Amino acid sequence: MFLEGNNKIKLILASGSPRREDIFYKLNLDFDIIPPTFINERIFEDPAETVIFNSLNKAKNVADYVKINRPGSFKTSNFNKVLIAGFDTIVFFKGRFFLKPENKDEAREFLKIFSGETHKVYSGISLISLPDAKTLSDYDVTDVTFGKLDNQGIEDYLEKENVLDKAGAYNLDGYGCILVKKIAGCFYNVAGLPVYKFLEMIKNLGYSLKDFQK
Repeated sequence: MFLEGNNKIKLILASGSPRREDIFYKLNLDFDIIPPTFINERIFEDPAETVIFNSLNKAKNVADYVKINRPGSFKTSNFNKVLIAGFDTIVFFKGRFFLKPENKDEAREFLKIFSGETHKVYSGISLISLPDAKTLSDYDVTDVTFGKLDNQGIEDYLEKENVLDKAGAYNLDGYGCILVKKIAGCFYNVAGLPVYKFLEMIKNLGYSLKDFQK
C-alpha cells in the first residue's frame, strides 16, 4: 500500500506562492510545499474552465512526483494518506485574461486598465487524495473594484510592491490594498486561496480541518 503507516493524513501545497503558504499557516495547517514543475498552463474562453484545468494540472503534476519519488518525510512512511492541493488564479476583465505581468511596463498597463473599474478574480482549486486517487475540482470568483488611480499613485505603488509574481499585478493583502475601493466575495480568493471554498471541498472528500492541523 502506498505510504503504509498510521492513520495520519499529510497535506501538500502544490504551489510556490508565498501568499497561499501564508494562508495555510494562518489556518494552523501542518503541510509540506512541493511546487509543480514544467507546467504548461492553458487559457480557455471561459475563465472558470481555465483555472480549474490549470489547478488540476498542477495537483496531478505533484501527485505523480510524490508517487514516484516519495520525497522528504514520505520516505519514512509516516502517512497512509496524502491530500494534494493545487491552485490557479487569474484576473478577468472585459473578455481579457490578466496573468502575472512580464515586466513593470505591463504591470503599469494593467493598473491603468483597472482604475475606477470592477474586474473579477477567479481561483481554481483541485484536490487529489492518495492512495485512493479521489479528485475534486471547483472554483471561486470575487469582484474587485479599484479606485481612480493617478499616474503618480501608480508609480509609487510600483516602487513599493513586487508586482511580477502577482496575477493582475497587485496583492490585496499587501501594499496593493491602497488600490482597492471595495470587493464582493471572498477576500482570500484575491490572494489565490478561497478559504471557505477550500474547507467545503475537503469536507466533501470526507476530511475535516482538524485532520490537517498541527
